[in-house]
Amino acid sequence: MGRPDKYDANLPKNLTYRKGRKSYAWRNPVDGKEISLGKISRRDAVAQAIEANHYIEKNFTPIALLEQLKGTNEYTMANWLDRYEVILQRRKLAANTYKVRAGQLATIGEHFGALVLSSITTRDVAEFLERWTACGKTTMAGTMRSVLSDVFREAVVEGRVDANPVTPTRAPKIEVLRERLEYESFMAVRAGAERMPSWFGLAMDLALVTGQRREDVARMRFTDIKDDRLYIEQQKTGACLAIPLSLTLKASGLRLSTVIDRCRLVSRCDFLISPGIRKNSEDGSINLDSLTKGFVKARNFSGLEFTDNPPSFHEIRSLAGRMYEVEFGKEFAQKLFGHKSEKMTAKYLDSRKKEFVMI
Repeated sequence: MGRPDKYDANLPKNLTYRKGRKSYAWRNPVDGKEISLGKISRRDAVAQAIEANHYIEKNFTPIALLEQLKGTNEYTMANWLDRYEVILQRRKLAANTYKVRAGQLATIGEHFGALVLSSITTRDVAEFLERWTACGKTTMAGTMRSVLSDVFREAVVEGRVDANPVTPTRAPKIEVLRERLEYESFMAVRAGAERMPSWFGLAMDLALVTGQRREDVARMRFTDIKDDRLYIEQQKTGACLAIPLSLTLKASGLRLSTVIDRCRLVSRCDFLISPGIRKNSEDGSINLDSLTKGFVKARNFSGLEFTDNPPSFHEIRSLAGRMYEVEFGKEFAQKLFGHKSEKMTAKYLDSRKKEFVMI
């Protein structure tokens, strides 16, 4: 028979020294299996055993009887996300917002789903957000932090957790990189659009004179025009606007009724902006990517030099807001945007330039 293992009270728990083989072994307390560490130094064996014991304690700690009676040990993040979706539905958000949020919750579920909700720590949250922060994707990190914070905030309200582990984390500093579109640049890009199908140039004009998002410009129909007004229900926020056809952006010379009349000459369906009824669009609606890619094409035709983050089609909305603010004031711009808060409007009206204060 081989020599018995040597017991050493100074060794970490689960670690033994096999005197006969002059080696160390560690016993897994979860399944009872023994793992040989080989003929390594006492120092290395102790370090590895301590690390393994810490891992077991963190992930396989026996559940207290009281926790089992309460059922808190089994309530995972996945369970809570099912409940959170019900809460989210009650907020009556726009369809597009639900779609975006669903993707964000799926990402949270993939990372935290199997974990017990009450066991998730601030460190766990920080490590989760680091995947975007480390890549410089601070906007995405900030968005996920906001969503995750709301998930836990509702869990606190319903008594599922005692505190929000997201709160102590630092909100990433988001630097706006996208270059603003100025009116002179808009006109140059608009001239470039003359080399493209006529509907695209009209889409740019319609976006500027109405100040609406790309999604809403693409959905505008002739049947939405009633009593000399263009009725719009914004897809993102659900805000409802009734814009008079007499609306005129004086600096650009654009009048809404005139732009719509030009759309009637081009469109062959109910949509104001349409390349026509085709195989992949039986109703004549336009794919949003067509506006995005079309703007890039017109921008290249313009011959202008931009930064590494050139303005997109969406920047026409900001330009419209800044121009309307000059002509009619900030309150008018806020109503046209459909914003409930001045803070959101201020983001669009920010020219992102250094401006001198006139004394």
